[in-house]
Amino acid sequence: MDAVALSEDDVVNGCVLGPHGYVYRPPPPSKQLTIEMQVSVTECRSWREVLSVVENLGDLFDFRNTSTAVHRVAKFSVEAGESKIAQNDSRFPRLLQLLRAKCKDLSAWGLSDASWGMAKMQCRDDEIFQRISLRAQEIVQDLDPQGLAIVAWSFATVGRKDEVLLQRIAEEARSKLDSFGVQNISNLVWANATLGLRADALHADLLRHSLARLDDFTTQELAIVNWAFTKLAYPVGDDWKAALRQRVLRLKEYAPSELSMIAWALATRGDYDPDLLAYIARRSMELMRSFTGQNLATIIWAIATISYKDDPSIDEFLRMALGAIIARAGEFQPLNIALISWGLAKLSFKAEAAFEAMCDAAVQQIDYFAPQNLVQLLWACGTAGYKHESFLRAAARVAKRTIEQFSSQHQSNFLWACARLNFKEDVELLRVVATAAQRKMHEGSPQHLSNIAWAASQLGPQHFQECLVAVLNETSRRIKEFDPPSIMMLSDSLYEANFGGGEIMQVLRGQVQRMGNELYEIFTTGLPRGTRGLCGHQELTEYQRRLRNLGLTTFGYEHTTSLFQQLQLCEGQPWQVAEAMAMPGWTTNARRTTVARRYSLRLGSRSLEDPGTIFTSAFASAQEDAQADFIVVWLGQGKADSPSIGRAGRSGDAELGAPGGCRAILATHEMLKKVKEEAQ
Repeated sequence: MDAVALSEDDVVNGCVLGPHGYVYRPPPPSKQLTIEMQVSVTECRSWREVLSVVENLGDLFDFRNTSTAVHRVAKFSVEAGESKIAQNDSRFPRLLQLLRAKCKDLSAWGLSDASWGMAKMQCRDDEIFQRISLRAQEIVQDLDPQGLAIVAWSFATVGRKDEVLLQRIAEEARSKLDSFGVQNISNLVWANATLGLRADALHADLLRHSLARLDDFTTQELAIVNWAFTKLAYPVGDDWKAALRQRVLRLKEYAPSELSMIAWALATRGDYDPDLLAYIARRSMELMRSFTGQNLATIIWAIATISYKDDPSIDEFLRMALGAIIARAGEFQPLNIALISWGLAKLSFKAEAAFEAMCDAAVQQIDYFAPQNLVQLLWACGTAGYKHESFLRAAARVAKRTIEQFSSQHQSNFLWACARLNFKEDVELLRVVATAAQRKMHEGSPQHLSNIAWAASQLGPQHFQECLVAVLNETSRRIKEFDPPSIMMLSDSLYEANFGGGEIMQVLRGQVQRMGNELYEIFTTGLPRGTRGLCGHQELTEYQRRLRNLGLTTFGYEHTTSLFQQLQLCEGQPWQVAEAMAMPGWTTNARRTTVARRYSLRLGSRSLEDPGTIFTSAFASAQEDAQADFIVVWLGQGKADSPSIGRAGRSGDAELGAPGGCRAILATHEMLKKVKEEAQ
């Protein structure tokens, strides 16, 4: 006779192995006993009391008593902040043992209680969740809307992407949507978004139901559902956006996490809504004391991603945020530090004290920075022109150790920031990054290759000879992928690094020459006659088309000087670079353009002189552009690159009032107009 062995489940369920292989299976507990066990659990007032009952009476538990015990232990321990302590209690494994054995009998109600409890405690027992999944699929038709949402929420909370289960839940949920409450909708769509599971048919139904019942949503449910649809990249449509905006503006009491979720979704979708973002900023200022580093980082990141700060509320929020950053930077996680610094730099917001606090905090936890976060902070310092020696040395140490984890973009941005900050004392670092860059050169975009070449020209070409050869080879292979700005930067950088010669260099210089010739033609024979209003629509359109077709947002210092000479705009005493940079107001911020202007001229009997004035780029509205005498051509690369929006991104701004050079020209023009009017 084959030997009989009892399974763990058999033992837990009270089975006993008798003589000759006989297995005694106790009868199901009586209804009265089940009720008594349930009362003994529900009367407990702490997780310790529940575990005592499990220890003493667990042998008498059925599936109801077990799921209730799991739910109560989770509820009490989480409320007390003692979840980990509860799980480390010597009696807790007995509760898990009971749950494993009872999973196959769980009712719909017990299933949601058990899964909720396990998730709430972050107890990731693989065997239990596998059994919960199988049981849920067996009785999915018995799960009500709350049960469906809770089971999905539980699996998402512990990060288990069980596609078969979630597909069954999605199918069942669609048949019961009319009974779903707004919290059920919020939990279900959050679960799918958290796990990255697209179920378009379900999400279309959820969106429709959410839109019809939006006035019933709390701030939390509103923030979660909008976040989830955005995370899933599900097209919500204009009706949802308009209704959401109206509801958000009508509600007043928000938690910090809700505001940051709404801001994140707005930025991720690329929605440019100044009024809504300003409203989020005002509500955020009211709650600044309770903001975590993550909340603060998310909202600053959102503002910077949209590139919007042209509102007093946004400026006031950023100023208030600086105080929180300076005071609490030591509490921030590496990701928070990286996002905050990136946002402030992208917004060109003057924040040296904040950068000092964040760099100090970064040094203390430098070994916990992922490559992306490390490079983000370094890029931000380079962009803002803030040099923190201790952070640079710490970043260099980590980069040398982890350089193989850097992507091509990370390597490119790292070198660019080092060049911006003139950090070239660590020759070993430069050679380590240059060598690693060669191995990943094929992954880099044209912009990354151009950045590497420019950084090499600034940091010392002698450390990058083989790397520059690799840049040239990769450029030769992929020259058709390069846009005009990348060609311009690469050509100038290689020229500055004295890395001349070769067929590809001739190709690059030839393309730059072609662009210069086209600009000369545009600014001579192609220039519209007179100022705004004096030229025909067709003439204006052709002028704008030709400029845009060049694809340039900058022409480079060397080439611009040559072009100005051709256009006879370089008469008079030229500037020395050091002389201009020494003037008050000159900025090294890479997100700003700075121009020094001076003139000495006579207008009739009147002498006019400006010994030197600094102009720095700033936003100009569409209204200001429309009122200017000169014709505006939009060349920007921002998220709102359109005259109808009234702004462009800082990368390649071309509004008349934005770049420092345009502001200098406009100011000079206005001065001459005034002098002319006074003379008349």
